[in-house]
Formats: sequence, structure tokens, C-alpha cells
Amino acid sequence: MILNAEQLLEQNLLNLDNAKGKPAQVGYDLSVKEINKVGGSIGMVWVDKTILNTHTPVEKTNLDGRNGWLLYAGVYDVVMNEGCNIPSNRVALIRQRSSLMRNGAIITSSIFDPGFKTPNIGTYMVVLETIFIEQDARVAQVYFHECEPVSQDNLYNGQWQNDKQR
Repeated sequence: MILNAEQLLEQNLLNLDNAKGKPAQVGYDLSVKEINKVGGSIGMVWVDKTILNTHTPVEKTNLDGRNGWLLYAGVYDVVMNEGCNIPSNRVALIRQRSSLMRNGAIITSSIFDPGFKTPNIGTYMVVLETIFIEQDARVAQVYFHECEPVSQDNLYNGQWQNDKQR
């Protein structure tokens, strides 16, 4: 079952201390805090840990009196203003809003497991066509599925716990 916005707010699944997003019909619209370009080194996925490819902050620019990021084709790490606190019986995913997709950008996320906590949830965006994204714009939607409870010993506690990098 996918939770509606009222349920996820009642269950305190999101950290909304710096929220600029808003409840959606299903899930919550997430807003952009920062954007980093991915690339320039070698990312490594080893048996016991992951080493990230270089993440370089994208400088903000002003376009038509609006402050944000001018992005060209490539892969970007997008950090949101909102965070999450996922309990043992929930799992979360992030998808792009249609306005992003219609402009040639796709957001993809891994599964955010039961037990995952972070002050600023984030994901990756593949930009296919040049796009300008304004600071604090709503670009993605997080949604939560109900799942069978995971035991306390099996909750997520990996290298990205409480980190803005997923």
C-alpha cells in the first residue's frame, strides 16, 4: 500500500525542518537545496563499501531574475531541503515530477530502506536536455510503501546513515 500525504505526515516520516516542498496526493513534493555534478573520477562499488565518483558543486546563476542552476547534459546529485526518518515498516522511493521529465530530466532513486534517516534526502538526476532549476523548486516526489516490519537488528545502518549523500 502506498501512503497518502496525510498518513506520511501523521507518521512523521519526513524531516520538514527546512521544507520548501508540499504534500502531494500521494507522497510529498521535495524541493532542491543543492545540486552537484557527478563525474571526473572513478566511482567504486566494493564488497564492503562504496566510494563515490567526484561530486562537484554546481555554481548558481541568475536567469530572468531567478536564482538557481543551469544544468547541461550529465548526471547530478540533487540534495533536497527535506529529510526522512523511515521506520521498520516503511520503505521510500523518489520519482521526478512531470515538469522535470517534460523538460528532459529524469530522477532515479535507490530504495530507501527501513531504518534510513537523513536530514536532507537526495537522489540522482540524469539531464538529457539543458534545463534551469530554480533554488527551492519542487522537482521530485517521495512516496512511501507499507511493508512487513523489519527487526531492529536488520534496520538500515550503512555508510550513508545520517548523511546527505545517499
